[in-house]
Amino acid sequence: MTQLTVADLRPAGAYLLPNLLGKAGVAHGGVHVFKPGETAHPEPRHVHDVDEVFIFLQGRGVIPIDGVDYPVQAGDVVIVEAGEDHHTRSSVDEPLVAAWYVMDGPRR
Repeated sequence: MTQLTVADLRPAGAYLLPNLLGKAGVAHGGVHVFKPGETAHPEPRHVHDVDEVFIFLQGRGVIPIDGVDYPVQAGDVVIVEAGEDHHTRSSVDEPLVAAWYVMDGPRR
């Protein structure tokens, strides 16, 4: 897991995070508004065989990765590495809005 802020992003050419993800592109993604207290992925284990990037746009919450809760808030960027078990949980006080992107393959 890598945690940054939006201010740490160093886009270059056609890639947002080339220093971390190389030329891996986005396979699919979207924006999700988590209701207060909502947790993504109710299954006990949720993993991908590629990296997933989260950019938190509003609110506060946690992103549990391999059983450890990492606090997140608007402006945070989290890269969940391939094989890491992860979920996203909004605070109980306010919605958490996240843009998420599943990469198209391993880092190149």
